[in-house]
Amino acid sequence: MSMTSMILLDRSFRCDTHDQRRGTCDAIVRMARLCALVCCLPATGWSDEPAAPPVPRTWPQPYTVVRDEAAQTLTLSTPYYTVEQDLQRGGAITRIALTHGRAANLLQQPVAMRLRDESGAALTDVQDSAPTVTHRRDGLNEVVTVESVLRDETGNESAFRVRTTLQYRWGYIKIRRELFAPAGSRVREVCPLQTVLAPSLCEYGYREGTSEVEQAPPFSFGSNRWGRLRLDTPADPALQTQYVPRSMIFVDPGVEGLEWFVGSDLSQWEFGLTGHRGGGRCVLDRSASPSGLALSIAPLWSPDEALPLPATCIFDCYLAVPVRDGRAHAPWVHRTFNRNRGEWVSTEQIRSWAEQGVQTIHCHNDGDYYDDGLFWRDGSYPPYPDMDHYDQVLNDCRAAGIRTATYFSNKELHPSTQEFQEQGEAWGRKNRAGALQHNFYKPGHEFGAQMCLRSGWLEFLKLSIDRVLKNHPLDGVYYDWNVALYCENPLHEPHRDGQTSATGHWDMDEMLDLMEWTRQRVGRDGLVIIHNTTVPVFALENFADYVVATEWGYKKWTDRAPDLQDLPLETSLAGAIPRGVISYGVLDRNAPRRLHRLFAIEAFLNGVTPWPASNETFELLPLFQPLGEFEQYRFADWRNQAVTLSDARCASAVYSRPGTAYLLLANLEPDPREVTCVLHPDQLPHPLASPQHAIRMTANTVDAASADHDGGPSLDLQQLTGDGLKITLPGDDAILIQIR
Repeated sequence: MSMTSMILLDRSFRCDTHDQRRGTCDAIVRMARLCALVCCLPATGWSDEPAAPPVPRTWPQPYTVVRDEAAQTLTLSTPYYTVEQDLQRGGAITRIALTHGRAANLLQQPVAMRLRDESGAALTDVQDSAPTVTHRRDGLNEVVTVESVLRDETGNESAFRVRTTLQYRWGYIKIRRELFAPAGSRVREVCPLQTVLAPSLCEYGYREGTSEVEQAPPFSFGSNRWGRLRLDTPADPALQTQYVPRSMIFVDPGVEGLEWFVGSDLSQWEFGLTGHRGGGRCVLDRSASPSGLALSIAPLWSPDEALPLPATCIFDCYLAVPVRDGRAHAPWVHRTFNRNRGEWVSTEQIRSWAEQGVQTIHCHNDGDYYDDGLFWRDGSYPPYPDMDHYDQVLNDCRAAGIRTATYFSNKELHPSTQEFQEQGEAWGRKNRAGALQHNFYKPGHEFGAQMCLRSGWLEFLKLSIDRVLKNHPLDGVYYDWNVALYCENPLHEPHRDGQTSATGHWDMDEMLDLMEWTRQRVGRDGLVIIHNTTVPVFALENFADYVVATEWGYKKWTDRAPDLQDLPLETSLAGAIPRGVISYGVLDRNAPRRLHRLFAIEAFLNGVTPWPASNETFELLPLFQPLGEFEQYRFADWRNQAVTLSDARCASAVYSRPGTAYLLLANLEPDPREVTCVLHPDQLPHPLASPQHAIRMTANTVDAASADHDGGPSLDLQQLTGDGLKITLPGDDAILIQIR
């Protein structure tokens, strides 16, 4: 029996049931009016997995830390994920696993520090069998410090040392590598991160590490470049670039993921070792042994020439996972409002929205669309002369059970504000020439000038948000431009003298600061909505209730809905959070109306919702009425292995709980299609050992929990689970089948 030392950081995650439900009862009543789309109460009584934690996944909780002296491991865990460090392998992270994920370990090899010396010999920290590992608690966070000697593959000691500090925060780990080299050292490679990822993380995105010097646009948004690298698909190319990416995200679509990104000081990764960009190498390629995806990120790499190494090199970066609770998400039904020339949204309209099932609404009025000069200038307050009407809308929403937020841009400050006139140059996001970027939506009409959070803008933005929340009956915030961006304002870099040229930075550290602050500011049950089209970040999304995505950057739908496998990865990403996918950025303005319906159907097959809610959304919502409380279920999207359909233009998704499953079957073509449907009960998220009944649900079918049904024809279960059952699916539509 091993001697296990338990560091006393375990917590009981209790909460008052009444308090937990109090903030959600209005939503339950509201959704029941239309289709019982209830998404607020936790499921209980599942036999094959523990009950969901009683606090939201967005609310930071303490880690449980276990140091096992016999096994020589240090394990840090939350209800959602576990990270393990091996104290006999350099103290490196050797295991990352999601409680509600699929892979037993997202890593096939440890997260190592690698160096190639002057002769080309590889040295790593994982060869150190006796590193010095210390641990301390910092509030809810854990700080682990590992001091290792770099050794060659046979264990011979070198003169190189590395100190790795891992700060475990909610959903992510902030990592600092400090490499200490003897005087006069020359090396061919410095690689602060080398590992092999699980082969299931086969879809990825990365934000390039290029700048104006490499002909990138001066104010490039830096959208992800997306790719696939499947072990069994030779046509998928490996990735290799001499520029260290600013971020990389790896996803088992709809299931789980892992991401890596650098800290705000980009010079550590782009200039610190070579004095110029492009002296490194990032590689993502297939690995045969172990089987997986080999990843290495090196700010210095030379095939044969050894380069001098400073005595101390510092590299700041992050690892993050999606905080996923494993439960299905109810469709997120959202609307917006603004002042509209003083024609504020009426009490009657709000009541109508509530009856339709609208859950959230936000004020979005960041431009002078009505040419009356009355709009919410970013950074200004108060925006309107009739703020009492604004408050009336918020109060009407609260009375109707609709949660409310107001738009804030994390990057824009309007030039009319006093703060811009006094601090715009100091806070602004600048290019190499020192110019600011102004965002215009039409000539003479401006949203605002772009700011960088790595400045006083961060604190002013917090002040701006805080004063709005203090003065108005809001549930929370809606953040646009919720993204770290590249900046060359020298005032934001360590020398801060305004004279020395900037080396380049971005504001990722500050984005994390803002999101952590926001969750604390709105509270455990507050509302946080973020918009991050083309640049999803798990570490930021973990603090949000909802995410808005896909506004632009992808091929337009014109006359045909794309195949599901061709949808953007960010449509559902890892399935951890309710997402709204923006149709107006995807559908061509002349696209036939049926594509709006197919957009909604494909969204539901991914477990997400069109944003803002369309007429087609409301038309399809009654289909889900029999499910009742969505959070009773686990969801598997169109990639599920439980249902096989004979037609490639038809697809399925699955809602599964112990004893019951619902199959969502959809036809993406306009004509009805007869398909052969085969159910594999053992492949359901909650396998059914011996199903007894199969019923095709109708809009009038009674509640899912009832044993008797009066409106759904029974289906031949033996055929369905055998050679296959022929089912006719209506064109541009979907049906629901219950299995018990």
